[in-house]
Amino acid sequence: MKTLKIAFILFFVLSVGSFAQQKEDYSKYPGYFNYNDFAQLKNAESITEVYLEEPLLKMVAGLAEDKKEGLGDALGGLKLVRVNEFKIPKSELTNMEAAIESMDINLQSKNWDRIIRTNSKGNYTNIYIKKGVNDEFVGLTIVSLEKSFKSKENPDESGKATFVNIVGNIDLSTIGKLSEQLHVPGLEKAKKEK
Repeated sequence: MKTLKIAFILFFVLSVGSFAQQKEDYSKYPGYFNYNDFAQLKNAESITEVYLEEPLLKMVAGLAEDKKEGLGDALGGLKLVRVNEFKIPKSELTNMEAAIESMDINLQSKNWDRIIRTNSKGNYTNIYIKKGVNDEFVGLTIVSLEKSFKSKENPDESGKATFVNIVGNIDLSTIGKLSEQLHVPGLEKAKKEK
């Protein structure tokens, strides 16, 4: 029932949003990172795509305010939550590792602070934050590569790359709540690694 309610809300907001004449340009915000510019992702097979814009986030924040402690506040200051997961063929895993290294250099050159870097059995997760003018957090980016991703739908053991970008005023202590309540893929990595 809860899933049906959320689906209805998402459908309603997305329908209303489609009628808006002017689309927000999130790239103007300092916490935005366009990982789609990297060539290795151009032909990758998309597994999951989540794109939650400010109007929807504000509406969900209003709905969550009474029910979930702190979730309304966590969502209220956000402009964009964007998640993409890609299936990476075994033959492309080396190129994807190189792309992740390139992203790491790119992010750090643009004043993103890498706060976590893990490499466990060839699986990589890097988590970055971007500070604003007054040292508040205005962006969070997660870049992750699982070299062996096997499931019923993926019997060939290809890899999976996950990219998360959250733009807006971010309270790092509520990222876990955001992950639990909205079930956004990739955010559980930030919670586990904290």
